[in-house]
Amino acid sequence: MSNVIIQGIDSLPGSYFAARYLQTCRDRIFYFAAANHGAREEATADVVMYAARRIDGPAETTLARPDVESRLRQIEDIDPATANVAAVWYFAGPTSTRDQNGTVERLLSTCDRLGVKQFNFVQFDFIGISDESNRKRPAASGLRPPAIISAHEIRQRCKERHIFCRVFQTSLVVGSGHPALEQNGIFSQFVSALHSLKSEIEERSPQYFDFRTLRFYAPANAAVNLVPAARVADLLLSISGKETARDASFSITSHDNIDLSDLCERLGVAYGLGLLFVDDFASLNAIDRAFHERLAGLTECFAGEDVKLPNTQVSVDDSSLEDPAFDEDKQIELFTLLRQDQHEFLAARRTQAAELLSRLSRKTVIVNGSDLNYYVGGSRGDAVVILNALGQGLEYWYRLLDNLIESHRVIIWEPRGTTAPPPPFGLAEQVDDLDAVLQQEGIENAHLIGWCTGPKVAIDFYLRRPTAVRSMVFLNGTFKCDGSPEELNSPYEQNVESLLRMLVKKPAMATTVKKTFQAPAETNEIELLQGVDGEEASVSVLSLMNTHLKANVLAPFKTEQTTLNYAHQLIDFWSRDVRPRASEVTVPVLVIAAEYDQVATPAGSRAACDLFPNAGYLYVRGATHYCLYDRPEFLAGVLKGFFADPGSFSISQSAQSIGLTHANGTAAVDASLSDMDESATAIASLSSL
Repeated sequence: MSNVIIQGIDSLPGSYFAARYLQTCRDRIFYFAAANHGAREEATADVVMYAARRIDGPAETTLARPDVESRLRQIEDIDPATANVAAVWYFAGPTSTRDQNGTVERLLSTCDRLGVKQFNFVQFDFIGISDESNRKRPAASGLRPPAIISAHEIRQRCKERHIFCRVFQTSLVVGSGHPALEQNGIFSQFVSALHSLKSEIEERSPQYFDFRTLRFYAPANAAVNLVPAARVADLLLSISGKETARDASFSITSHDNIDLSDLCERLGVAYGLGLLFVDDFASLNAIDRAFHERLAGLTECFAGEDVKLPNTQVSVDDSSLEDPAFDEDKQIELFTLLRQDQHEFLAARRTQAAELLSRLSRKTVIVNGSDLNYYVGGSRGDAVVILNALGQGLEYWYRLLDNLIESHRVIIWEPRGTTAPPPPFGLAEQVDDLDAVLQQEGIENAHLIGWCTGPKVAIDFYLRRPTAVRSMVFLNGTFKCDGSPEELNSPYEQNVESLLRMLVKKPAMATTVKKTFQAPAETNEIELLQGVDGEEASVSVLSLMNTHLKANVLAPFKTEQTTLNYAHQLIDFWSRDVRPRASEVTVPVLVIAAEYDQVATPAGSRAACDLFPNAGYLYVRGATHYCLYDRPEFLAGVLKGFFADPGSFSISQSAQSIGLTHANGTAAVDASLSDMDESATAIASLSSL
């Protein structure tokens, strides 16, 4: 063998091929750093080592980390005189968002420069997947469709340059890949959506899947053909070593198709839940539909009948490569490994996030004569400033910030005024705090993320110092103000307003009001899941607060004094109407609302979005007011995309849909002492919002 160039080493089959290649020879692999999204060399080594540990093979083929790092090289460092590159490998799948035309042209130019005469095009997740589904995939995910190139066109371009071209096309590739893979295949994305939804639902209702089956929509009589990634790597390596197969096409599949119903049963065993597919979309409940949204068109890739398995044009005369049985037991074994890897990675990530504060730098600035403590994390990328909800701690943000500090410098603090300093400490003082932090940090401009009450702070700061703001994100924002339309306010906001205005008039009621908010809402989970139909139960579960946050949300009501201070803050907040000056905000604004937000209505966010001249609206289905905690990876991806180019950020039509679901709640209570018991009933639901 000789050295090779791999484009797509960050894909599942690409990483397995790289691992197997390094196991079976002493040659080097070159890759494009830019194509791997500028990944550090050690990150690429992580991807390959991960695959190597999951490939069955003899002990003597085990790779050592230093050896892998020394033999993986960015192509930018290549010396044409000593490169000795025998072949280029290009791995591309339907979930890729890269310009395939441009990528092929760059690879062929590299072949010309280095004198490479062999081009290998691996089109994975292709067989059994319709061209129409391939075109829909990026759009359904909210991404711009890439410039797709056909295998025929690649052959023609190679022929013009007198370069041999092999084309490999695979069915759905299945295997455990590193979480950092940029090109996760169709099946990997399916099980990733399955695991993430199950984990999220169980943080709201731990027993939901003990009582309810998860369903998704797919064509009747659907079937799939799955081929293990290790099998793909072995076949690619074997075929590439045969001189007689330098200019041919090959199909890599498993011998037998799998009925989708059988696949669901086997996945259910591995993931510990009942999983079914149905061909009637109307039969899905709210949680099923949330799963459907996350699949983003993936199920359209499942064939409506048996996958037609083409024959390879050139046979492989190697008895060691006979198709091994990928039977039910082996499938369950592999799916269980996938689930274990997902669970371990998520648990490690959540533990890392819980310890976030210890990784941030604590700083202090004096504002208006008192100390403001704030935290800074991350050392690269644009500055992102978090404007937290009034009265709330930082725990809500740990998971999201754990993702954001990888690429941004992030600043956060607890809004003052609830604990200290004493009233009056209103919206203007919150803006003063933001101004002081930016000046002390020497930040000329920053992206602002305002959660709940935070957007008003962001808007007022922009009106004070517009050049200091690059963009703004309003996350589940409340724009409630005196005189705003009642239909845009949530029942929760209406109930809280009545109670807190009464408290400000009669401070002696602080103890009673505090106890009212602290009263836990009793929810019998088993009765909830058994006693109602599937739709009602699923909506109830999706509306629940994450169980980890129930204590945190009561922070403003810790003492009588904090309860009274919080009341003063909210009344001041409601007195400020930002709507008349919204048209003056010209920077890009991203407004994010959640379907089951019972604190701030999606309708209020939608109405606010329409007031800003350069705003986009993202409606997150199946999410609550606390989606920053429940879905941090999804939200971090959205935010990173927005911050990279706020002016041209695009939201898919599916994300823009405005089928708003208003939270159900009790009517606003009358602000009188005689109605205190009724108020208590209405507000007691706070801990389950």
